[in-house]
Amino acid sequence: MLQTLTNWMLSTPIYNYIQSHGWVWPTLESAHFIGLCLLFGSLLIVDLRLIGAFKSIPINAITKYTGFAVLGFLINVITGVLFVFGDPQRYFINVAFQLKMLCIVLAIMNVAYLFLQLKFNEGKSAPSSVPFNSRISVKFTAAMSLVFWTSVIVLGRLIPYVE
Repeated sequence: MLQTLTNWMLSTPIYNYIQSHGWVWPTLESAHFIGLCLLFGSLLIVDLRLIGAFKSIPINAITKYTGFAVLGFLINVITGVLFVFGDPQRYFINVAFQLKMLCIVLAIMNVAYLFLQLKFNEGKSAPSSVPFNSRISVKFTAAMSLVFWTSVIVLGRLIPYVE
């Protein structure tokens, strides 16, 4: 099945365009890097605050950065798919790429879990309860977000060097 997908990708106009225009790959790399900066930079601020750093800044003030993270993620999905179309034979067999994809799935699941925690606790602020942002589960989820996304970055850098 993977060979069928690879053969199909190699026969597409997208593959031919990327391969026949020397400017496309470096442009994709630049856009991917900008997306990475938006994604990781935004998540770094949010996750560090949820872990407990910058306590003088209200959590509501940092949540506006999540829009930049989503924008960066979308840029990276688009450019990442184009990378795969541009060289499917390298990516599908590459262990670093496979692990990167696994880390992205885990990171998305982690974000979904955090989102569910936020939604579940949205209306719960009893005076005697532990504040949401000081709960261990939130801190752990934010720390895991940093671990997963850092792993994505490192594994992405390893792709050209791993076969």
